[in-house]
Amino acid sequence: MLTVGEKYKVEIVDMGQSGEGIGRVEGIAVFVNDAVIGDVCTVEITKVKKNYAFGRLFEIDEPSEYRVVPECEYSRECGGCSLAALDYDGQLELKQRQVKSVLERIGGVKDPEVLDIIGMEEPVYYRNNGQFPVGGNTENPAIGFYKAKTHYVVDCQDCMLQSEPAVTVAQVIRDYITQFGVSIYNGKTEKGTLRHLVVRNAEGTGEVMVVLVINKGKLPEQETLVEWLKEAIDEIEPDEETGVKYKLRSFVLNINQNKQGGAVMGDKNIFVYGQERITDNFEGIEYLISPRSFYQVNTKQAKKLYAKVAEFAELTGNETVFDLYCGVGTISLYLASKAKRVIGIEVVKDAILDANRNAIKNGIVNAVFTCGKAEEVLPEMVLKGTRAHVAVLDPPRSGCDERLLKAVADAGVERIVYVSCGPATLARDVKKLAEMGYEFVKAQPVDMFPHTAHCEVVTFLQK
Repeated sequence: MLTVGEKYKVEIVDMGQSGEGIGRVEGIAVFVNDAVIGDVCTVEITKVKKNYAFGRLFEIDEPSEYRVVPECEYSRECGGCSLAALDYDGQLELKQRQVKSVLERIGGVKDPEVLDIIGMEEPVYYRNNGQFPVGGNTENPAIGFYKAKTHYVVDCQDCMLQSEPAVTVAQVIRDYITQFGVSIYNGKTEKGTLRHLVVRNAEGTGEVMVVLVINKGKLPEQETLVEWLKEAIDEIEPDEETGVKYKLRSFVLNINQNKQGGAVMGDKNIFVYGQERITDNFEGIEYLISPRSFYQVNTKQAKKLYAKVAEFAELTGNETVFDLYCGVGTISLYLASKAKRVIGIEVVKDAILDANRNAIKNGIVNAVFTCGKAEEVLPEMVLKGTRAHVAVLDPPRSGCDERLLKAVADAGVERIVYVSCGPATLARDVKKLAEMGYEFVKAQPVDMFPHTAHCEVVTFLQK
């Protein structure tokens, strides 16, 4: 049994979802913050449970070949870049191995075929949707990210994950808060106004949407703030690769009176300036994006991801496709030219409105969209006789409801393309689908989230 306060030599053989190193001592798993895979280190045990323990990194005896000095000065304080101390090749190798491991261990797939992970050429400043909690106080506002496992906001003046418009807008909001005395929401007292900043930018068009999430009321000098935002975004240099110039197209107040820890945005939007939606151009298709609509946060990697979805779907032009958890219809419309018909289902009403508008905007007549929970809507469709040859599943990290998986099987779907941002829940659902008659064929990891522990996976299953 390990003893609290004792020091042990530990080889780090894996990493967890929060970026902590994982090793074993006397057969017990030990979780060590600030250690990376490949490190051999001395660890002081801080807490012991029945089957695992936690330790403090006391000394690195033999540094991993993948260990690097993090590029971001906030990496150890902020909970965003959990793999910042691991070089990019090491990150890709880790994610590749983790995908294969969960498919074997949780999914019950023997020696699964996992294709080489698709990484980014330039794995920085890639997010097109920045969500920043706002903390601190009026005199010293903090706009950045939560410290790991807390609601303390680390003020990040820059971020290697976010786009330049997002970082630029955050600085404008800091100046605005201090100059006009805007109060900051306090989750404990439920007092104060400003809660979150959300910045969405369309890489294909340069359109920028700024959303300030507030508790209630209105903000002072809104017209002045709009002018500040327009000027700051206009000063950003055009993208070196595409030549696209950023411009403010939408400024929105979102009212969220839920308790801290819930959804970032509430249901009510007040459109202060410009358009209610921004437009992106993605591989020749124009997409309208609302404040709360789901849209892949890494545009460059999304293009690779969707190409793999189309490849796995093996469409000939004669198939009906279910696109479940379809968001604003990105996958549906991407596949529409390759299929006979696409049926999209999504629970977020704004996203479905955008999906229908997107279909009309692009002249796509063979894609239809329905609002509702996929696990409730699809069984009703199947009972009424709707059938499909292919189902694309793109659920949240929590995975699919078992009722949905059964409805997919009941619909006689021949092929399933499962897009997942949670490899563990993917593996769980792969096992359930195996019990329903679907065989795992192969998986393709795509690194949509460099420097974090998250990874997207496209999986192909066949009846």
